[in-house]
Amino acid sequence: MPTAPRKGAIALAYRVFVLPGVIAYLFAVSTVVLAADRFWLVDLVTFAWPYVVAVGVLLTVAAFLTRRIKAIIMAVIGLAVALLPAADVPTARASSAQGGIKVMTANIFGDNIKDRTAFLALLKQERPDIVVLEETSPAWERLLSSSGLYPYESSTEAMLRDALKVYSTLPIRAETELKRAVTEPQAYKQPLRLELDLAGKPLFLYAFHPETPRRLWQWRDRNAYLSAAADAVKGDLERAPVIVAGDWNTPTWSPFFRTFLQQSGLASTAVGWLQPVTRFTMKLEALAYIGSTIDHIAVSPDIFLRDHRLGPAFGSNHRPVIVELTLPQT
Repeated sequence: MPTAPRKGAIALAYRVFVLPGVIAYLFAVSTVVLAADRFWLVDLVTFAWPYVVAVGVLLTVAAFLTRRIKAIIMAVIGLAVALLPAADVPTARASSAQGGIKVMTANIFGDNIKDRTAFLALLKQERPDIVVLEETSPAWERLLSSSGLYPYESSTEAMLRDALKVYSTLPIRAETELKRAVTEPQAYKQPLRLELDLAGKPLFLYAFHPETPRRLWQWRDRNAYLSAAADAVKGDLERAPVIVAGDWNTPTWSPFFRTFLQQSGLASTAVGWLQPVTRFTMKLEALAYIGSTIDHIAVSPDIFLRDHRLGPAFGSNHRPVIVELTLPQT
């Protein structure tokens, strides 16, 4: 049986920390889940959502330790609300079939000039069929284009315009910059759409890199970018399979990520709320990858997922996302 001093300490902790904490937590996560699609600063909280969930776990444990029913109920409800965004993300169906294609996306961080050979070695090791790159500089383009690894690549014009570059072992039939209407004076970014030849049949590939929502106008433009791309993807789905890859500057738990998937008809290749960080702060890299999951690959419902993983750090502040897919034609 707990001693009187221990009971007093638990009661004090309950009144001062646990009960106020679970009340504040329930209010905060409910606000984000309900209002992130309308308010910029609220949506920014989703970049740190795994850490928010971790706080909920700690509060739930603390509530159980106090044995106070009121705190336990509110803590459990708060944690359940925090888990809702991941539960609402459409995900690709798993497959164990052999064959298919491998796709990699990586923000190579154009200023990363210390040692480009690390990324080149990763490409030689993984041998992805399709590589989607963001923040590609002319120096990076020259290195990768001269590597002899890929017979087909997107145009230099697309790279100079949006720093997007695609390399492929599949022939590129057509390349189109998605011309979306922009309402923000500073906005210019457009998704890159490629039609690839998959054994004589079309495969549509979209390369993404919308604005990072550090400012209100960037948030609005990112959301408009995703919405316009979703409409275009939905149209292409009527003709052929679709793959979307890139640095979306949108975390898995943002309502705008979920809305894009639902609006376009695609599915995420990453599963669950506990997803590895793809964009991290390099100042803490030696200790842990602290950041958010904003690099994604999404696929049409007729594409099955064999594997999803992250590649190693290579000097950028992003880690590559690598997926192995089974397509309907393979």
